[in-house]
Amino acid sequence: MALSHAPTNLTAYENLEIERVAKMTSFESNEINAVEVDNITFETVVSERVLTIPEAKRGVYTPVQLGIRITNNTQSFFYFSSYVYSMFPEMIPPDSQVMVTGLHSERLNKPLESDYVLVVPGETVTFSRDAFIFWIQNRKKKRDRQLTLNIPFPSEDIYAFRPLYPGTYQFRFKYREYREGMEEYYHWIEPTVLQTILQNLWIGEVLTPLVEIRLVES
Repeated sequence: MALSHAPTNLTAYENLEIERVAKMTSFESNEINAVEVDNITFETVVSERVLTIPEAKRGVYTPVQLGIRITNNTQSFFYFSSYVYSMFPEMIPPDSQVMVTGLHSERLNKPLESDYVLVVPGETVTFSRDAFIFWIQNRKKKRDRQLTLNIPFPSEDIYAFRPLYPGTYQFRFKYREYREGMEEYYHWIEPTVLQTILQNLWIGEVLTPLVEIRLVES
C-alpha cells in the first residue's frame, strides 16, 4: 500500500507540541477522561470527537490532535517521555475488537534527550500529535482505497489504523516506560544527563481512558 493520498504539507511531520501549565481546578471537569496511578493523572486528549470523512482525493484529509495529558499530583519531580515507543495508540471499532496497528518506520529511531520532559509537582505536560484521516490508494489497484488514520511521530515514524468506516470508535494510548536497558541502549545521551533522567524517570504502564471518536460522512 502506498501513501499516495497523504497530505503533502504533513510529510515532514510536525514537531511534538509540549504544553506545560500549572494545575488548575478547571482540569477536574475532564476527570471522566482521566485515570490516576500513584497520584499521577493520565488523560486522553482528542481535539475533535466528530470527524467528517474526507473526499477520496489527493491532498484532502481531516485533521485531529491526539495525545496524552499528564499531571504530577505528587511532591516529587518526574521525567515523562514522548518517545514513539512510550505512546502506543489503541483504537477500538464498533465491533469492540481492538484494531491491529504497527509502527511504520524506515529505521529504528533512537530516543533523544529532548524526548524526556521534567514535570515538577503540580504541573501538567501534554504530548500531542497532529494526526489525520485520509484515503490510502493501492498502487496496483487504483480503485482499491482504504480510509486510514495516520498518527505521525518525528523521524518519519507513523502509527496507522485502517480500514476505517463510518461509525463510533474508541481511542486511547498505552503509556509505558521502563528503566531496564536504558544505560546500555541510550548511551548516546550525555552520561550525567542520562543518570539524572534515570533517577527521576516515572516507571510503569497505564492505559489512558477510552474516548469516543465518531466518523461521519459529509
